[in-house]
Amino acid sequence: MRRGFTLIELLVVIAIIAILAAILFPVFAKAREKARQSSCLSNCKQIMLAALQYAQDYDETFCVASHWPIDPSGSPTTNWYDELAPYMKSTQILVCPSTRTHGYGWNYQNFGYWSGTALMYGTSRQLGMVLQPAETILIGDNPDPAQYGAGGRYIYGPTQVSNTNDSINVARRHNGGGNYGFVDGHGKWLSAEDAAGQDRLWTLAAD
Repeated sequence: MRRGFTLIELLVVIAIIAILAAILFPVFAKAREKARQSSCLSNCKQIMLAALQYAQDYDETFCVASHWPIDPSGSPTTNWYDELAPYMKSTQILVCPSTRTHGYGWNYQNFGYWSGTALMYGTSRQLGMVLQPAETILIGDNPDPAQYGAGGRYIYGPTQVSNTNDSINVARRHNGGGNYGFVDGHGKWLSAEDAAGQDRLWTLAAD
């Protein structure tokens, strides 16, 4: 005669499964986000390749963050990603896999915008003007929606908006940090604390 499970044995098995699930699910979630982080970093590198190709075609000069009409109440007519589109194999690289939206911004205040006949917040920078290209951010994950720089166009250094080392200005969606593309073309993940604590990364000066 076959003997079935008792209620106590069944409850023990369910409890063990629940404990294993509680242990393993966060591990799986972190591994999944790590894969998205790697895919995002690849996007950053491809965007930087497009930016450098653009610069080579325009006398080693980067495009500006945005082109604005003379009327300051207007919207930008083109943005940096419009300028780089011909140099991208696919504009899907502008979509961060963790947000499924346009997730990358341009270092707005140090790589300028064009308004009518005036260049604001710096200029359309030449490669030679960036003294430490391997340590200067050009593009990167923009911060969470409703925070500074959100909306898929711009990113700001930690002191460029609030004048304090405020980590609200930087991304943290990839395991507490974000991916960034540097002027020399390489990409790198930085924790929110490291990105917010090093204003040097966001400026052109060698300090």
